Amino acid sequence: PYMELVNTYNTGKIVELETYVQTNREKFESDNNLGLVKQVVSSMYKRNIQRLTQTYLTLSLQDIANTVQLNSSKEAEMHVLQMIQDGEIFATINQKDGMVRFLEDPEQYKTCEMIEHIDSSIQRIMSLSKKLTAMDELISCDPLYLGKAGRERQRFDFDDFDSVPQKFNI
Repeated sequence: PYMELVNTYNTGKIVELETYVQTNREKFESDNNLGLVKQVVSSMYKRNIQRLTQTYLTLSLQDIANTVQLNSSKEAEMHVLQMIQDGEIFATINQKDGMVRFLEDPEQYKTCEMIEHIDSSIQRIMSLSKKLTAMDELISCDPLYLGKAGRERQRFDFDDFDSVPQKFNI
């Protein structure tokens, strides 16, 4: 069900995703992952709103609600406000006419603080990469894993190997 959840998420259609989650709710609850699955649904709204910022400069809250499949313009406003507060999008909302104006990222990425932030992110990623490599080496040397992988692999025929010349001039 988790792979199908990924496939449903990738369609970008919130109704299909919510239907799928409700259909498989018991499985997600039994795995103690329902909270994570609800975060997936919430992120779908954010992802669809972020896509709008790449297409439009100005859009009404009602249009956002319709496009992202929210129930009302007030709900769209709450999502947009939360995303602005979290720094996920850059926009201003005109309360009088209910319009959202999407803005460019104001960060110029040339301050010392930003360089330090990027450097710390790179260091963290390198550390995670080393941990993944170490885990991969441990798993690839684990006799239980190798035994299971060996049983599941198809047996090779002589046709699977390239022919090697038998004569070598030394």
